[in-house]
Amino acid sequence: MAPGLSRDVMHYCLPASPVSAAASLSAAFSGDGGGEDRISALPDGLLRNVVSRLPVKDGARTDALSRRWRGLWRATPLVLDDAHLLTDGPGADWRAPAAAVVSRVLASHPGPFRWAHLLSNFIDETNQDALAGWLRLLADKGVENLILVNRPWFDKVPVQLPQSLLCCGASLRRLYLGVWLFPFTSNGPPRSPDVFPHLRELGICQGIMQDHDLDYMLACSPKLEIFALISNYCLPDRVRIGSHTLRCVLLWHSLVDEVAIIAAPQMQRLILYCTHAPEPGMTIKVKIGYAPQLTVLGYLDTAKHVLEIGNTIIKARVTKVSPNTEVPSIKVLAVKVRFRVPGEVRTLLSFLRCFPEVETLHIMASDNDTDYYDDPGEVKARDKLNSTFWERVGPIKCVQSRVKKLVFDQFSGGPNQVEFLKLVLARAVLLQNVIVLLAGPESMMMNEVTGKLQPLASKRMWANKSLRKHSLEVRGRAAGHIWSYSDASDLSISDPFIS
Repeated sequence: MAPGLSRDVMHYCLPASPVSAAASLSAAFSGDGGGEDRISALPDGLLRNVVSRLPVKDGARTDALSRRWRGLWRATPLVLDDAHLLTDGPGADWRAPAAAVVSRVLASHPGPFRWAHLLSNFIDETNQDALAGWLRLLADKGVENLILVNRPWFDKVPVQLPQSLLCCGASLRRLYLGVWLFPFTSNGPPRSPDVFPHLRELGICQGIMQDHDLDYMLACSPKLEIFALISNYCLPDRVRIGSHTLRCVLLWHSLVDEVAIIAAPQMQRLILYCTHAPEPGMTIKVKIGYAPQLTVLGYLDTAKHVLEIGNTIIKARVTKVSPNTEVPSIKVLAVKVRFRVPGEVRTLLSFLRCFPEVETLHIMASDNDTDYYDDPGEVKARDKLNSTFWERVGPIKCVQSRVKKLVFDQFSGGPNQVEFLKLVLARAVLLQNVIVLLAGPESMMMNEVTGKLQPLASKRMWANKSLRKHSLEVRGRAAGHIWSYSDASDLSISDPFIS
């Protein structure tokens, strides 16, 4: 991934600042000529709430409004977004606020710090001392949410975060780190649940983190629920999860060798999106061990992932699975498939047999992925599986007795795609809704695909012909519509995939 695109992905995934530069404060005066504004008459608690929603410069300036406002900013938990400290005007350095300005704001407020959003500074060897000072102040004043991203030049090696980062852990609830070399945890505080006792969400973005650093963070975060690797380049290369509290793990546009859920009794969601092996032609091992609460999984990729359940690798052409190679907890499954590659279609069918209780199935076709084809439009005779193959497909428990909804994304009507739809419709007795999303909103493609799918809308093509309501919906995916990281990581959304 190009550095610029990788940065775009990272910034798209970062938590949004809770304050906006568009916020404004105006006073409504009473009509009796008394001149007292109504906002100033509010209780202190409400006024502090107002101040907390203003950019830091405006919040500090409320001291000058009147005696009523004096001291409110210092008594309000600080929300700092350094983007609001950017200077403008001729000759101004729009790229970053001076590190001294950030230092001055952090030093002038007594705390606590509810939120520090530091994304706009260029930190290198010339101003690393300022960074260390920020982290000391943030630790001393109880920062709860810290989003800390460096903006070095593209040819620079990431700067190593100072050890003082680990001292912020006592108060942190959420931590996102971007474009840093992770501090060497071997020289930090000993592994203990007291290092990050309240941390619930951790994101490592476009950084360098060793395997033992990840192990350290998991061991020192007894309340961690969400962990994300975003735009990371193969460090850590093996993501091995052992945690009693983690509920969601996300690998988003990252390079890894292995993802393994070793022991995660509370794990509900494993998200793999645009994951790649470090070298062309290599695959990623996705291993599912002890995860009895795991209900959402995807996107498994039939081209890039080797699925291992327990100690068994799931191979293509597997027609029978044992209880040891089933994950019955999965209710929402997403799989990415090159349908024009017969071996991957067989792998898809084998994968499905391992998840017997799936109720919502998401399929994404990747037949037009130019990573694999010099000419993605060329179709060869050997790409198409014949009717005898589809007639001989063995039982797939989830399809036959559980699947209620099927979403087929990036559908083009290419080899084996319609045949797979027919297979599911003919066997899924509980199926109620089928949604087909086209690769684009073009009307010509819509007309062509609708023509191919029209016969499938007939009740005679569905396994349960007595079902009163069933629907097959075809629509073009909106231009530029991509899967949302915020949806993928939101545990209140039962089905986070595109539909």
